[in-house]
Amino acid sequence: MVFHHFCCAFLPQFETGLNDHPNWLVDTPLGILVNGHFSVSIFFVLSGFVVARAAAKNSDPFYINIPLRYLRLALPSTASVLFAWGLLTLIPNAALRLNEIHASPWLTQYVYQKQIPGIFSVFCSGLVVIFLGIGSNFNNVLWTMHYEAMGSMAIYLLYGITRGRTRRIFIVLIGLATLRYPNYLCFVLGALMMELWSEEKLRYGHPVAALSTGILLGFPGHGFAARWGFPHGNDLWSIGESGSLFASVAAALILYAVLNSRLLDKMLSSRIPKFLGQTSFPLYLVHVPLLYTVFALAYVWIKPASGLFILPLFASFLATSLVLAWTGEASIDKPVLNGIHWARKKLREQRSAKKVLTA
Repeated sequence: MVFHHFCCAFLPQFETGLNDHPNWLVDTPLGILVNGHFSVSIFFVLSGFVVARAAAKNSDPFYINIPLRYLRLALPSTASVLFAWGLLTLIPNAALRLNEIHASPWLTQYVYQKQIPGIFSVFCSGLVVIFLGIGSNFNNVLWTMHYEAMGSMAIYLLYGITRGRTRRIFIVLIGLATLRYPNYLCFVLGALMMELWSEEKLRYGHPVAALSTGILLGFPGHGFAARWGFPHGNDLWSIGESGSLFASVAAALILYAVLNSRLLDKMLSSRIPKFLGQTSFPLYLVHVPLLYTVFALAYVWIKPASGLFILPLFASFLATSLVLAWTGEASIDKPVLNGIHWARKKLREQRSAKKVLTA
């Protein structure tokens, strides 16, 4: 996702959604590195799995789990909006200036430029607006928070009111109802996989085959079917389109491979992947505001004549993003999680005390 957004800003020729004739590499399996929509699909499927697992182990009622889930998403998101607001206030037109010498439609779409709203808009955006499906012109990656909130809260609600076989039947029915809404379907597939995995029923295919199929279905980007003469027209069944079922299925296959491969599990349990996993949410929240402020301005100042400048620019961007993500994880994300854990503990104590008094 980080590389995808970097390409959106500085290498639009690798982004299928920004031009009709992208670089040929995006139509190879390497295209998975710049396919942002597919990265989001993986994130949603994994989130569905993780939230369903937490909900299955959690004895708290859904009317406690849902508000706490909202706080889990809203507080770090609001912090990221505040961070973006600060950068945009200091550097209010870097994206516009970059767009004059290095045109990319993504640079100036859905991003405040020149006149930056006041601090009140920051809290409205982070606490309310992003959950209404509107997104944020401060930090445009926050459009995903609407789906994340709706999908995860629905899982907590379902797990709070159903049990056993009834729950699985509802998951399947909801999956059928969301076939035309692939982003929501991802959460359903994640929850269904958790149910099967918890009963050791998710072992009927070979992980290598699942991983290979997931990559082949997931790497194509926008317009792939048209460029290669495959059937297209209806986004639901057009491979590579944002409204297609293929990305959701591919993401589920990749999760299946990870759950059933000892090699992948060992690789992802090593130090660097664990660090990236711990900081993935803060990294997601901070990297884009850096692009259309600090690094857009750096590109404008230097005006590189050589394309090789992109390599140190990306290295600097990645390093800065990781440092900020690590800082955000320690100073914001972890305290939020600790605060939610403390609130959950106190609410449990209150419920236990009420039971004793009414007994």
